[in-house]
Amino acid sequence: METEKQDTSTIDDPYRWGDYIRPVRITVWTWKICGLYNGKPQTTRYRVYRAVFNIFLMVVYLFTLSLNVFVMQTFEQLVLYIMYIVFTEIVMALKALVTYYKFDQLCDLYRQTLGSDFKPLDAEEEQLHRKGVASINHYLYPYLVTTNLAVASSCLYLLQDDYRLPYFPWILGIEYGPTKRLNYGLLFAYQVIGMYLHMLINVAIDVQLSYLLGMISIQLDLIGKRFRSLHTSEQFRESFVGLMNHYGKVQRMTAEIEQLFSAAYFAQFGSSGLVICASAFKTSSMFNLYELTAIQNLLYMLSMIFQMFLPCRFGNEVTRKSHLLRTSIYSSRWYEMGLQERKTLRMLLQRMNKPLTLKASYFFNYNLQAFTTVHKPSAAGVLGALGG
Repeated sequence: METEKQDTSTIDDPYRWGDYIRPVRITVWTWKICGLYNGKPQTTRYRVYRAVFNIFLMVVYLFTLSLNVFVMQTFEQLVLYIMYIVFTEIVMALKALVTYYKFDQLCDLYRQTLGSDFKPLDAEEEQLHRKGVASINHYLYPYLVTTNLAVASSCLYLLQDDYRLPYFPWILGIEYGPTKRLNYGLLFAYQVIGMYLHMLINVAIDVQLSYLLGMISIQLDLIGKRFRSLHTSEQFRESFVGLMNHYGKVQRMTAEIEQLFSAAYFAQFGSSGLVICASAFKTSSMFNLYELTAIQNLLYMLSMIFQMFLPCRFGNEVTRKSHLLRTSIYSSRWYEMGLQERKTLRMLLQRMNKPLTLKASYFFNYNLQAFTTVHKPSAAGVLGALGG
């Protein structure tokens, strides 16, 4: 009976999304809502929905957003607009392409995190696993809340009397204002809904990358614990091949993640500092005018900092824990093992001299040093803007 129930569940949900942590399940709903879910089979109704969504909330929205470059009143407005909105949308488009065209590869990476190789084997490993998952949630939930608040805060524009639109001032020449309030309301709703859905796409990939890197970090913890538990030559011979296969799987998974997200995060790392500077400048200008919408820019700036921090933090953990793995191997009772086992351990330590690292397009490292390097100019810009 239990087997039949499990089989029915697998048929209803072949990808087993219900087995993942809640932030991942939220990203799956984002895929479905935003027309990016490319699982098989697909119904005709969903294909029609995707076509309508892409026309009205991707093509028309991005086309209109691009045309706004030509209607900016001042050069300062133009520069802020390009840095503040356009770069973010480019990154979003790259992430959407990864999700849709690499859907099967993404799902395969997810399935690996639920595989039998990745499951804890005893109480100590269960504790390490729970601690790692809690750490992932610890960073993802505040990020989800902050990004949602950043878009929701655009509604503060409704409290002002100048009938300004929150993101770009011109939409296909449609007039709006005090005498055309219905037009203003419809255009306002279109912009906010469009930006909210685009934000969800952007955030979904950040959550996915953080989850995958977080799960790799957990596996490195488990491999380290298993090496530390080796006390005799017999235990070493029984466990060595399995442990090396496990490490090889983690190594291949890391390389696959690096290749998959490379272009999107190269664009994100490259534009992040500029976007933060632009939002800081805009915020400081608004504080001088005592505008409520400065709150929106503060939240947006915080979201961008978070967005840069997550891949750097989780990538840094992968590098740090793969480096600590050498210490774990050395912490086994190698001195009580035979000569052959000691030689094997020595070769293994030499092989692991270089820790696992990730780079975006062979340029930006996923580590905390890259985060501080990218944000030093941004911080200087923020302080300069607020000081001025």
